[in-house]
Amino acid sequence: MLAAKMGMDPLEFRRKNSLLPGQSVSTGLVYDEWPFPELCDAFRPAYERAKREAAAAPAGPVKRGVGIASHAFGIGTPADTGKVVVELDPDGGLTIFAAVADPGEGNDSMLSQIASHLTDVPMDRIRLVTRDTDRTTGMGPAAASRMTYMAGGSLVLAIEQLKKAMEEAGTSTWEGLKKAGKPTRYLGSKMAAGMDAGMDPETGQGLSFESRVHAIQMAEVEVNTDTGEVRVVRMTTAVDPGTVINPANLEGQLHGGMDQGVGFALREEYVHGRTKDWFTFKFPTMKTSFDMDVIIRETPRAKGPLGALGIGEMAMVCTAPAVINAIRDACGVRIHDLPATAEKVRAALAGGNR
Repeated sequence: MLAAKMGMDPLEFRRKNSLLPGQSVSTGLVYDEWPFPELCDAFRPAYERAKREAAAAPAGPVKRGVGIASHAFGIGTPADTGKVVVELDPDGGLTIFAAVADPGEGNDSMLSQIASHLTDVPMDRIRLVTRDTDRTTGMGPAAASRMTYMAGGSLVLAIEQLKKAMEEAGTSTWEGLKKAGKPTRYLGSKMAAGMDAGMDPETGQGLSFESRVHAIQMAEVEVNTDTGEVRVVRMTTAVDPGTVINPANLEGQLHGGMDQGVGFALREEYVHGRTKDWFTFKFPTMKTSFDMDVIIRETPRAKGPLGALGIGEMAMVCTAPAVINAIRDACGVRIHDLPATAEKVRAALAGGNR
């Protein structure tokens, strides 16, 4: 909306106003990594293509529009802590003990891939104990975005201890460690900065998230100005999540987030007494699906496991704003009350809500 008032391209507006490495956020924390301008550059070709196609759309009651939204999602809250245990097994395999649920991010494969990469133990001999609180240590909330960063980081620290013991003992086997009097089980604990230096309640200055996932989403929509119906033609997400551990998991997470976000923007609404199940809530189906594109940049984060962060909530945080901006671009009205149903769009058009 500010970009429109200034007559500036909305993508260039975001790029121009981006934080830069070495600058601080509002709490005073200085970030060494902030690859958002580069993400804007990677995203621009898709954005220019979408604008050209919208401009070339045929005249008529169905109007084509393009909208974008962006954000930087924080990971590694001050003093956040994780604990993961690794144990070398007699057969040369490795067991990971971690209270790491998998709400969709792909945490089972994340733990297995990190462990196999760092130890050269084949994937089929990486064992996971992740659903048994009697056998695992405290890992904190199973929030999707923090698990790769905190649990993966804790796993790296545990494996580093195991490898150091192997080096000191001059062996890489279970028998060799036992013979040298070395443990075969090690605890890794990652803690984000902030235990001794939190936020000053007087000034609001202090530590914030250790790192950020940067994302831009673009919605391409068609609005029927006679009926108010909005159809999403395509969603595009450009993201820089650090090192990508599993591309398929990343793409799936982004696709799911876009699907959820469009539902939040256009359909899903809880009405007490009327919304009784997923059908009346209007959950996503194949009939409401749309084309999706993903653009990925990898800027390794210094404090992330193998340079990785994680993808969770951010996959749908800016979807709805992108859709609403696209509706405004298509037909000139802005919907402020989600979901942007056909009735609301039609009423806005009739009432001149522009």
